[in-house]
Amino acid sequence: MMKSVSTALLGVGLMLGATSFNASAQDTARGVFQACEPEIKAHCSEVTPGEGRIFACMYAYEDKLSAKCSHAIDDLADAMDFLFANANEALAICAPDIEAQCSETEVGGGRILTCLSEKQDKVGAECKQVIDVFSEKFGLKDDGS
Repeated sequence: MMKSVSTALLGVGLMLGATSFNASAQDTARGVFQACEPEIKAHCSEVTPGEGRIFACMYAYEDKLSAKCSHAIDDLADAMDFLFANANEALAICAPDIEAQCSETEVGGGRILTCLSEKQDKVGAECKQVIDVFSEKFGLKDDGS
């Protein structure tokens, strides 16, 4: 488990430092900060937040992370793995719908996925499937739908 946590921390830290990701993934990252709050206070309180520095600090203290913190990090790493593994295919499938329905939408922060979700009645069947999968994975789906 230790290797898994250290790999996840390193990957998450690098990813956070290099890219911005959708709003729901940001919520998942905030969940890590909540779950790991005791560890952050104990070991990383002097670290300036931003660009993955808190995750890099936590990586240095991986042997002192609680199970709750480790699980939250694993959840975030799983979400990011899913995003990176599926983003290119999803973009290829939904490109015509993005162009037709969301070309004026600013990229980033989950805005394209939100736009597609709001206009599901106007997108192709394959893109609807992509929207459903990503919305479910990143918690954008209403419980009532």
